[in-house]
Amino acid sequence: MDTASHRISNAALPAITLDLGFDNTNPRDPGAIQAEEDGTFVVRHFVEENCPEGYSFHFHVAVNNDGDKPETVPFRIRWSEPDFDFCHDYMYIGYDSGREWVMLSTPCVDSVTEMKLVVPPGRHLFCHHPKFDVGDYLALVDRMAATALFERVEVGESAEGHPVACLRCGNPNGRKTVITTRAHGYESAGAHCMDGWFRQAVSDPAAVEPVLAKLDLYFFHLLNVDAVAHGRCCFGPSGVNFGNELALRTDDDVGAKALTTFIFGLEPAFYLDMHNNTGPHLRDSFRVGDEKLLEAFWTVAADRSRDQKTWGGRYVASFSEGYMLRACQRRFNTLPMLTEFPWYTRRPQEMRAHGREFFNALLPLLADWPTGVEAVKER
Repeated sequence: MDTASHRISNAALPAITLDLGFDNTNPRDPGAIQAEEDGTFVVRHFVEENCPEGYSFHFHVAVNNDGDKPETVPFRIRWSEPDFDFCHDYMYIGYDSGREWVMLSTPCVDSVTEMKLVVPPGRHLFCHHPKFDVGDYLALVDRMAATALFERVEVGESAEGHPVACLRCGNPNGRKTVITTRAHGYESAGAHCMDGWFRQAVSDPAAVEPVLAKLDLYFFHLLNVDAVAHGRCCFGPSGVNFGNELALRTDDDVGAKALTTFIFGLEPAFYLDMHNNTGPHLRDSFRVGDEKLLEAFWTVAADRSRDQKTWGGRYVASFSEGYMLRACQRRFNTLPMLTEFPWYTRRPQEMRAHGREFFNALLPLLADWPTGVEAVKER
């Protein structure tokens, strides 16, 4: 999954090359990168055609330093949306192929980021957000499925033949709860959040036993697999936006068809759709179709001030029609919920910690929350 198909050299910096074409790369076309005479890599990231405004933030290349000392590498990154310059004012470097992540200040002016990256010897990932790619997804599914707590559930295949699977845990007779993330391929924070709760659940199953006794949980931590593989922001290669078209365009993508058929077959009591955002946003957003649940969540939600964040959220009577959670709400009176967690100030370990705290607050509430006819009467 992590094998480059293109390598861009730099005559002014002979020890430095850029890798493209591996899992989740953006851009993938070597023609999108030029090395100038002074050694500057000029990069134009890829945005799929008809991508909605505000969804053009993906960037992911590997920087190789084959020398024996650090090198200073100039970059000029040309973004596509000048109205969102503030979202490009930071990026991440994942040292040693992503084993250690650091957030960088990368001021953007008029949709151009000019910066110098200090690159130690080795291979390092240069990204707009810490990656969680198809290889990470498959490894996590296999690792969790090997435990006594989780099982892998095969849902189908994507349009390009990637496996579409989820992780299930809990009581098969409990109320079915669907939790999805990565409808938009570049939004990796939700997968890291799930991973944090998975690790806790496996290491301390007694702590989550009260929740698992009452809920039947289905975690989809890579909903739009093809989009992730191709380093896309919003659409899969089929042209379907898994965020707001999944319930409407099932005949246009076999992966979408498999997902909708499976999820509708569950007739879930709860549906949580996890999204992320970029830029210096200070708010972790939680939107829910039950005002009382929102109020209850505020009383137990963890303090986010150490992440330089606050909680925000609102009661939403109904979500946009193309969202799967809205389709389930309409068909089965499913309780819909949606999050938006910003990456800003967070590395993967902080995202995992946030995921643990978020699920530890929400899932016990859902375990005893009224649904169906009883919920309608109470509301």
